[in-house]
Amino acid sequence: MPSLKEAVEWLINPQVSKILLTCLVVYLILLWVSLIIWTTKDIISRTNNIVLQMISIILVVLLNVFGVLIYLAIRPAKTLIEKFFEDLEYEALSQSNKEPQKKQKQPEKPLKNDQKKGKNNK
Repeated sequence: MPSLKEAVEWLINPQVSKILLTCLVVYLILLWVSLIIWTTKDIISRTNNIVLQMISIILVVLLNVFGVLIYLAIRPAKTLIEKFFEDLEYEALSQSNKEPQKKQKQPEKPLKNDQKKGKNNK
């Protein structure tokens, strides 16, 4: 097992440092691009307002992770599909409340013995 001194010397080696730095930069660029793509897809599914869409995308492009945090605070709570189905459900409920309620036929109560005798005598 290598000692700590050997591990540090290996990391300080210019070739290894260059490779690690390159990997780190590539990773950060991929993370940045993926955040931009995710934000774009998410904001398009949440609003048709072009201004809000552009502001959200520009925030992430310029501020990276901090822009995503700001975007999460300002984005609409529901997607357009969720709003559509919520409106549809609301309309269906309001339609059902407008329809007149049909009277249900009440079951007849059984007659008492006195009432039965009275019907037969008449």
